[in-house]
Amino acid sequence: MSPRVIIIYVYNSCDDPLFKGNLLLLLQHVGLQQPDLRLHLITYEQDEYALSPDQQRQRHQDFAQYHIHWHPLRWHSGRFKLLKKAYDLAMGIGLVLRLKLFSGARAIVSLGTIAGSFAYLMARLFGLRYYGYQYEPHSEFMRDCRVWSENSLAYKGLHYLERASGMNADILSTGTGHMVQRLQAWGSRAQVYKLPSCVDEAKMQFRPAGRQRIRQQLGLADDRPVILYLGKFGGIYYEREVAVLFRTFLAERPDLFFLIVSPDTADYVQNLMIAEGLLPQQFAVTRSPYEQVPDYISAADFGVVAVPSFPSQRFRSPIKVGEYLCCGLPYLVCAGVSEDDRVAEQYGVGVVVSEFSTAEAARVWPGIRQLLAEDKETLRARCREAGIEYRGLAQYLPTAEGIFAQL
Repeated sequence: MSPRVIIIYVYNSCDDPLFKGNLLLLLQHVGLQQPDLRLHLITYEQDEYALSPDQQRQRHQDFAQYHIHWHPLRWHSGRFKLLKKAYDLAMGIGLVLRLKLFSGARAIVSLGTIAGSFAYLMARLFGLRYYGYQYEPHSEFMRDCRVWSENSLAYKGLHYLERASGMNADILSTGTGHMVQRLQAWGSRAQVYKLPSCVDEAKMQFRPAGRQRIRQQLGLADDRPVILYLGKFGGIYYEREVAVLFRTFLAERPDLFFLIVSPDTADYVQNLMIAEGLLPQQFAVTRSPYEQVPDYISAADFGVVAVPSFPSQRFRSPIKVGEYLCCGLPYLVCAGVSEDDRVAEQYGVGVVVSEFSTAEAARVWPGIRQLLAEDKETLRARCREAGIEYRGLAQYLPTAEGIFAQL
């Protein structure tokens, strides 16, 4: 059997949770299930996720078990961003061309629509089949959150390429039924699959020892209620509004503690909280390697998803709710974000707000109070059941196998 050489094009670092806790899980599975696959993984490494030489060697060895050959490139940003992105694209094009000419690559797979736009161009340029994993309208996210204006070159360029790749890809998978329906309404020629950001339910689960360890580090009694925010601030997420939410909850229950696990700098997040009246002893800001995320989720009693409620957000597939639920944590989410709002209400595992505001926080507080008062074991079991049904990895592995069998 001749090998099938597939390029995996990822505009993230290999240790970025967006890749590591998402697409990589599927690549590892299909790499073992379809041993004729040869997966050439291209990543763009950022300083934030920098690996030592020993760690890089270990990654190469780990990937090799799944027939994955890793090609790390350097990620560029900052001033002259468009020029730097053009340079990144040029480096990717050169590497993809070499893999096409000398390794016999036949298809290219991308993660998300920024990488997807690059990969789509390369597929057209070099005659490769194209599979866009996690197809979403990122340009619309950036426009709705006022990061980009509708007249900006960045918005217009990405929006055009998203539509072109959405119409002409060979295969697309997306996280919501909303996006499947949109692609069908467009008349896309792609084979379209629903394949959301999945959670490895075997690894992402409640950890009693992790709860105890994190709470001891923070000096918190086991019965003190902890609300967790796991993620970034600003951009396509709420910023100071998170602190407004927390301040309102404190007015309802002064013994609350807020645990913030974020890649953003601690000073920046602390200043956001203090500016809205939170005291330093009422919250903690930290970072966590992906492998320890279940410990932090387990340490909490309620979680927050800080994605604003805009029309484009129904097409989004954030992984956070799946992680919260599989670890037994109920959550707050805005209406119209992915299908997270439906799951919260259907399974009784969360509350839904229209926006992050004082009025909305006060309105849903009785529902949060009820969840905090519920028997912990009963609530965790219900959350985990909902999480596995909604985002559990095992149920989607056959879909991934079927897609990669076509490449």
